[in-house]
Amino acid sequence: MSRHSRSLLALLLLTIALTGFACGGSQPPANQPAAEPAAQPAAPQKPVTELTKEMHANLGKITEIERAVIRGDLEAAVEPAKWVVDHQETAGFPANTGSYVADMKKFAANVAGAKDATGAANSTAMMISYCGACHEAAKVKVAFPEVKAPTWTRGRSAHMQTHQYALDLMYQGLAIPSEDQWKKGLEALKTAPLADADLPKDSALTKEIVANETKVHDQAEKALKVSDMGTKVAIYGDVLRECATCHGLHGRVWGPGFTPAK
Repeated sequence: MSRHSRSLLALLLLTIALTGFACGGSQPPANQPAAEPAAQPAAPQKPVTELTKEMHANLGKITEIERAVIRGDLEAAVEPAKWVVDHQETAGFPANTGSYVADMKKFAANVAGAKDATGAANSTAMMISYCGACHEAAKVKVAFPEVKAPTWTRGRSAHMQTHQYALDLMYQGLAIPSEDQWKKGLEALKTAPLADADLPKDSALTKEIVANETKVHDQAEKALKVSDMGTKVAIYGDVLRECATCHGLHGRVWGPGFTPAK
């Protein structure tokens, strides 16, 4: 081989070696960004029947939470709140709803860890509102069970049943969401204060019970004048807190220690 041919061959081998070094290394060049990992495909949307079944189970647990908070029984709210955190999945939900489910789970966790009625009540109200936001994002109209008005008209039990009736309607107003249900609940909450004969026979608590009762009715009046969801949620949280606080004052009569007749 001539000297000229050997020189050409050496130059060719050097060029191949440099090209392989530049293109075949395990690390990208310093001035080039690393390749982005391939995006994972979105989970297929679940069948409507499966979603409906999951939502019914979720609604049942959220209702358990709300009822426990109303009674002032924060311990009873822990188990259903943890269930929502552990069982409610976001995969397979309609587009643009995953963030609402995640926020609902976050506030359920707050309920499970709440140390006082204020924290539990506010987180419960937020959780219910995210149900409504999710329904709106999914563009679905949810059919809730009909809330029936109480048949009793006099006495402490009748008064408390009217409160529960009103709160159930307000709950639906946030969770469907429905302006009609919300206002119907507020109107039901504007009832006369408890009569002296309806109060627990403990004069030391009468002043506080009446104060809590008055706050609940004042909130109903205030809420009729607002339309934005943020204020509604805040008011609903306040009403839940006042219920919990009042019931906790005399737990054996109408609070956490009360055992209903079977």
